[in-house]
Amino acid sequence: MNTIVSSMKEWGFTMTNFTYIDLLALLEIEDAHPGGFELTKQLFHNLPLSSKSKILEVGCGSGKTASYLYHQFRSDITAIDINEKMLQKAKQRFNNEQVPIKLNAASAENLPFQNKSFDVVISESVTSFTNVKKSLSEYIRVLNDNGFILAIEMTSERLLLNNEQKDIESVYGITQTYTENEWMTFIKNAGFKKVKVIAGNTIANVSSGSSSIPMFHQLPSSILSLYYKHQEILYRYANTLGYRVFLCRK
Repeated sequence: MNTIVSSMKEWGFTMTNFTYIDLLALLEIEDAHPGGFELTKQLFHNLPLSSKSKILEVGCGSGKTASYLYHQFRSDITAIDINEKMLQKAKQRFNNEQVPIKLNAASAENLPFQNKSFDVVISESVTSFTNVKKSLSEYIRVLNDNGFILAIEMTSERLLLNNEQKDIESVYGITQTYTENEWMTFIKNAGFKKVKVIAGNTIANVSSGSSSIPMFHQLPSSILSLYYKHQEILYRYANTLGYRVFLCRK
């Protein structure tokens, strides 16, 4: 039995519940968001982060960003994710690197933290996959006064047609893809006083940032089909889909 199939069985993946996020976990793709880890590092070094910062990373994946933040700033960091495989990988990374990052299995829509627990909330292509209104409501709840959120999120450059949204939903499970203006409205309605778009582009003008190369010869045909659908979406909607980086102050 090949290693991909073994991993699927080990983590309880079946094609009835297998998602795009599971695909990233299975193929160990750590920085799939547009701009990749280079964008992440560039953004953080322009933010007022220090050893006194209390940071929550929502959807930490394998822990790459959280670990980087600790090494750079020695901040007090809490990381959450809902994917079991990602949580295991993050735990292993934190143990190997001996970083004191608190790790929790939790959803962005229902954060298990008290009000005003953090100075910073970070979301790298995560909130788009959730109920956006619920997640933003939770972010502002757990932020201290004058705290801020940095979110790198999928956007559409225009309103999508129904069939276009169905294409995207079939791969990513996202029932609604929002424009920059729609994001701005949701963020302001959640209660954030200051909102600024500090970066953004279309898929056509940025790389995915992914450094991992899938082991295609080990992929079951059904998983390979999902991967190819993902690539097709990137090609077909290269000028329609993109990302924005939102910096939002409470």
